[in-house]
Amino acid sequence: MTSLPMQHLGRLLALAMFLAALVGGGRDARADTAAAQALFDAARQLMAQGRHAEACPKLEESQRLDPGIGTQFNLAACYEQVGRTASAWSTFLDVAGAAKAAGQLEREKVARQRATALEPKLIRLTITAPADAPADLQVKRDGALVGRAQWGTPVPVDPGKHTVEASAAGRSPFVKTVELNKAGASETVAVPPLAGAPARAAAPPVSGPAAPPARAAAPPASASGAALAPVAGRAPSPPPQPLTRRRSKGMMVTGIVLTSIGAVALLGGGLALAASSATDTDPEYTDPFEEELGYEEDASATEAGVALILGGVVFAGVGIPLAIIGGRKVPVQPEKKAASAPPPELVLGPRYAGLRWSM
Repeated sequence: MTSLPMQHLGRLLALAMFLAALVGGGRDARADTAAAQALFDAARQLMAQGRHAEACPKLEESQRLDPGIGTQFNLAACYEQVGRTASAWSTFLDVAGAAKAAGQLEREKVARQRATALEPKLIRLTITAPADAPADLQVKRDGALVGRAQWGTPVPVDPGKHTVEASAAGRSPFVKTVELNKAGASETVAVPPLAGAPARAAAPPVSGPAAPPARAAAPPASASGAALAPVAGRAPSPPPQPLTRRRSKGMMVTGIVLTSIGAVALLGGGLALAASSATDTDPEYTDPFEEELGYEEDASATEAGVALILGGVVFAGVGIPLAIIGGRKVPVQPEKKAASAPPPELVLGPRYAGLRWSM
């Protein structure tokens, strides 16, 4: 079982990793945004040249890196140009919902109009299954699981080949592929009752003389000759676990507090340095008071960030050992019992009587 100090050490390490991610996360986000913009620009150029099949993957990656309503709208338009009518229709509806939530009513209106114009061209595929289908029946369309709520419902799909699979435990699987290319077409794939899987042939018995049946051992007899009932074996009881205690709860708590203070200081210092470096490296940043102030505030922010980081390292460097040492388990020493003195002894003599005892 993991001891308490190791648990605290794991949490502190996780906190340190979180702080490092905060410091570097801003730059990673800016890099993703820059890559998304470059992909978007390249896709727009390809679409202007009529190369929509090459533009769609770039728009998909741009949307993944930096989601945006404009990128998603262009992706829907790209899908429409390459003939993926169902993907375009659903993406236009997603754009309309996002635009409505953002208060961009004009974009919502245009997206809904584009989706409505695609509806007569949609190809719909319906998958049905028997009413008495087994509970573990799984139906897939192009490798994706189709929930029971979709059974019997016409679902828009892109033109092309589509494969329907059905499987259940102990049953033979069902597979069927259909090709749908006509705009506005509808197709139904009915999953039949799955037949039972063929049983494996049993191995032939080994020929040869049969071995005589084993003779049961007779129960032991008592001294009088009567058979004794068998006694169930009893597993030996495990040895008692030794009692343990924390070496010093006060030291452990002090170490945790110091480490927490150090972590907060590291966080503050990292954020201060990140903000200072972002201000210094941003090419669009201009300060109208640059000559008058001489960027003294940026220097002060940098110095404060460095001081906080150094202080956090010191606090954490002292707190972590204290938490580990103070929280370490040590065995409890049993208390020594004082030897009991013998009881007083009555002594009788010819001329005296008394009590005698030893201390």
